[in-house]
Amino acid sequence: MELQRAAELHERAIAENARGRHALARRLLHQALRNDPDPQRRAHILISLAYHEAERRNLAAGLDLLRAAEAVPRLPRRLRGLAASQRGLLYMRAGQVDEAVEGFSAALRLLDGSAPHDVCRALLNRGILAMQHGGYAAAKADFARCAGLARRNGLDLLGAKAAHNLGYLALLSGDLPRALREMDAVAPSLTGQSPVYAAVYHIDRAQALLAAGLSREADEDLARAVELFRAARVRQDQAEAELARAQVAMLEQRWADARALAARARRRFTDRGAASWALLAAHVSVAARVEQGLRPGSAATEAAGLADQLQAAGLDEDARRARLTAALAALAGPHRGSDRARPDRGSDRAGPERGSDRAGPERGSDRVERAAELAGTALLLRRDDPIGTRLSARLARAALAEARGATAAANRERRAGLADLHRYQASFGSHDLRTAASGHGRRLAADGLGWALSTGRPAEVFQWAERARALSARLAPVLPPADEEAAALLEQLRHARVELRAQALAGRVDPSLRARCRRLEQRIRQRSWYASGAGETTEPAPLHRLCGQLGAADATFVAHLLSGDRLHALVATGRRQTVRDLGPAAAAIETHRQLRHDLDALAVSGLPEQIRATVRSASRAAVRRLDALLWEPVRPLLAGGPLLLAPSADLATVPWTMLPTLRGCPVAVVASVTAWLDRRDCGGLPASPRVALATGPGLARGADEIRLVAKTWSLNPPEEEASTADVRHAARVADVLHIAAHGVHEPDNPLFSHLGLADGPLFGHDLQALGRLPEHVVLSACELGLASTRPGDETLGMTASFLHGGAGSVVAGVARIADAAAYQVAPAHHAALSRGLSPAAALAAATAAVDADADPVPLVCFGAGW
Repeated sequence: MELQRAAELHERAIAENARGRHALARRLLHQALRNDPDPQRRAHILISLAYHEAERRNLAAGLDLLRAAEAVPRLPRRLRGLAASQRGLLYMRAGQVDEAVEGFSAALRLLDGSAPHDVCRALLNRGILAMQHGGYAAAKADFARCAGLARRNGLDLLGAKAAHNLGYLALLSGDLPRALREMDAVAPSLTGQSPVYAAVYHIDRAQALLAAGLSREADEDLARAVELFRAARVRQDQAEAELARAQVAMLEQRWADARALAARARRRFTDRGAASWALLAAHVSVAARVEQGLRPGSAATEAAGLADQLQAAGLDEDARRARLTAALAALAGPHRGSDRARPDRGSDRAGPERGSDRAGPERGSDRVERAAELAGTALLLRRDDPIGTRLSARLARAALAEARGATAAANRERRAGLADLHRYQASFGSHDLRTAASGHGRRLAADGLGWALSTGRPAEVFQWAERARALSARLAPVLPPADEEAAALLEQLRHARVELRAQALAGRVDPSLRARCRRLEQRIRQRSWYASGAGETTEPAPLHRLCGQLGAADATFVAHLLSGDRLHALVATGRRQTVRDLGPAAAAIETHRQLRHDLDALAVSGLPEQIRATVRSASRAAVRRLDALLWEPVRPLLAGGPLLLAPSADLATVPWTMLPTLRGCPVAVVASVTAWLDRRDCGGLPASPRVALATGPGLARGADEIRLVAKTWSLNPPEEEASTADVRHAARVADVLHIAAHGVHEPDNPLFSHLGLADGPLFGHDLQALGRLPEHVVLSACELGLASTRPGDETLGMTASFLHGGAGSVVAGVARIADAAAYQVAPAHHAALSRGLSPAAALAAATAAVDADADPVPLVCFGAGW
């Protein structure tokens, strides 16, 4: 009876372990041992228990149990294979690579087709080990063999694990869309099994999101994984998730958080005897110190020591990254460290001494040579380098070249690094991923632009501005394959949002409906990431090509460039190019923020007149101040014609048409001059454009506005409010599309910014599936010219979605717009368009005609407006 009881307890423990209930499984295994099992069952129980004791205590405790199991006389071949496999797993968890490989390989020699489940587990673990140490071909072979064996034997869960790992391999090889697609495809099978499997999915998916530059989303997944592992008392995995969160903090430049998270993970690894993992955590701590500029001399020595230890542990790629950290720390020294410790990393870059400062005697040739020696072969580039490692190597190579006084070589490295990043972006079809990935090149871009500004040479500044900012704007739009599931999810979200708004108006919102909306948004966004890009990139246009266009139109180009805490302006006409320092950027950014709040308040129809007068006065003062900060220093340099404006992302949504200097001037706001030049080659609006009109519900004068616009073009106005299907169809066939509707910018999820139409919201995501968009779009709607900012001056929102999808130009509001103001400006804008004026010139004429005492009209023309 006791023998039977021991066997039952053991089987229950195995089942609970598979469900991720490790604490319960461990208790059941100890109970089984107390029931005096036969020798072979006892050995099997000890093999199972070894994993739990190693996790709860340390590696030595688990290995002791395996030795006790293998000491049982006449142990069957299968149990010897299981013991070897378990030994491989314990060594793998502790980071002892060679011993782990030996264990798994021995297991696969002992196990045969009679135990497919055991073979699959050994293949999975050996594949993971190979993948962690750069043996991608071996890992792929093991995972594929496991998937086939699982499929033939109906082992669905193990097959899902193998498929998930093949997806992760795609991530490591640089195919991020495929990685996300394959991991998400098997996510329901994994996450439904147990909290631990769900946590593993979250931590692996977070690595993919981190590779895409989606750091906030990655951190959310990792935080969830930490909680799931903590609840299951799986300390090793919990520490691995905490270490990954430290890496996210590094990407977001939260150095103190990175050090704290890495230190916490290191303590857990050390307590478990996972020495190699503790080395990885130690490296993150040191790298964060280097970025903060804290004790760079000792950091160089420590990073070099870690690199040697990581190399000895078989972690070659991690050793390489540690050597790069050591080199950067050695180059930093006291001088660079004190500079990096300041919040303003670029405020000293405008001085003419910058190049000589890097090669000066205070740094010393000995420091440069020590840095080169510490870096060693880590500086060599490989074809299969992950983007993060590749850019880190480029950064170190640039820093070494600059420290030697070889500025040209340093800039070649920076340009090459940003070209690498641009090709990486081009592999994505998703606008979301393209803009997010720019964060990987933040340091290279900042250093290159800072150097260019220090020279004062307009051609250099222009080239670096085009290379360093809004890289995604230079990529051709990608039409993703038809996705019926994504379309169905958008329709579900549309209906749910309509219901949610009705509940909000009634004063009772069902939390479950709000949660359903969030889940739908997450699924829609995930599916958008699966599209692959064409891989085609565009070289930045040279300044002389732009100047040729400017001269022909008597036009001016102005780029507002942020470097450190200072704002600069590059001003170019057909005859002259100049760089001006506009001073600290904080004043202009804060004034812009205040003006936005004032404009939103003035758009409220019920605002008491006394308050309205106060707010109007404040808004006018803010407009004058912005004009003084941004335009007075460059006003003498402006030509008489239109203006092409490329502002820093922090200033991209200034209501430029309201500034006194620009009143009546055609202004087109662009993210990339290269994209603008290419678009101008397309020809612009035809002489007799096809015009489509649409209106949404809830606008006091929306129908009247549409009637006046229709009259301008001799059209019959639409008889009904437009549906989302109506607008999608119009967008595919029209040259000019005018939409009068309420609009909302969603700062947390910019591609869910939307227009309110008859059947619900039209989202930015809806635009991604359209094969064609109009040459000119007018969004007579609140705040849809707003955009959320990402590193690299990348912006994301409804207007950016139209432009990224192929629209030539978009007129949209950068704050809320009163219905009366839109009613007045929209017909005048279209009347000017019908006379042959460019979109920017038409908007300038329409806004200039507005009475100075009337409500403001914060409309801006984005894209190729002239």
